[in-house]
Amino acid sequence: MNLSQLYYFRKLAELQHYARAAQELHITQPSLSNAMSSLEAELGVALFQKVGRNSRLTKYGREFLTYVNDGLDVIDRGVAVMKSYAGSDDGGKIDLGCIITVQTDYVPRLLRDYRTFAACNVTMNVREDTSSVLAESLASGSCDVAIGARGDDRPGFEYIPVVAQRVIVAMDAASPLAAKEFLVPEDLADVQPITYADSIPLGRAMKAMLASHGLTQVTCSYLDESILAGFAANGVEVAIMVDTFFLRSVEGVVVRPLYNNARERRSFYHRVYLAYNRLSYHIYRVDHFIDYVKAHKVLVDPEPDPLYID
Repeated sequence: MNLSQLYYFRKLAELQHYARAAQELHITQPSLSNAMSSLEAELGVALFQKVGRNSRLTKYGREFLTYVNDGLDVIDRGVAVMKSYAGSDDGGKIDLGCIITVQTDYVPRLLRDYRTFAACNVTMNVREDTSSVLAESLASGSCDVAIGARGDDRPGFEYIPVVAQRVIVAMDAASPLAAKEFLVPEDLADVQPITYADSIPLGRAMKAMLASHGLTQVTCSYLDESILAGFAANGVEVAIMVDTFFLRSVEGVVVRPLYNNARERRSFYHRVYLAYNRLSYHIYRVDHFIDYVKAHKVLVDPEPDPLYID
């Protein structure tokens, strides 16, 4: 028994005429007869009986038709859903993971711009997590694309830089550093600043950058900007972090840019990437979205000569 036989059976049950059913199915009448004979032989019951030139359902055929209709309706709905996921027309579905710092601004703008460009109404299922967890999701296939920090390279992973987050220093207004227009690494030599935990990609990048400028007495313990900014605003610590929306939500925090030196005044930036796994199967809409980002959303340097820490 195969799916075609069931569709043939349903059409013949509807029309009760072999010639007309074969015509609508775009097959020959002998092919339809053979398919029905094979189906009846497999089931062990007669599904049709001849009445003049027509073929009417037997009582077994009528009962079997109810099951066939239910089954084929479910299959048809499933096919329609899968096609909508693929988005070969104007729909589609993308499972996107992202870090929290791009969830409130960058991701909504990206989705709006893509929908306008593609003239589609794609559904974007967005989940928020850390960059390390998102990498695992890409590897397992539970995410189609992920926006986060670039961690350890994995087989098949491709990264497209899309966002640059500027490195700044946060403190309270009473800190002596707040009187400065800007800061350089040497200004932080005696304050033992805090920054991200080195268990996450951003923390490792920040720690390496600071060490390259002689700052090794740094506490690397925190996972996001909210706790870093909170400690800074309350005069507990001086925090080295990236400039995100978290800073705007913390009252009393003072922010100063961090330059490489007073003469060049080049800023440090941490890049955020859209990542995907080229070894995973992607539906049309996912591939189209990735191609759009490559063509239209690749990061443009935020200043003439930025210092990327990742």
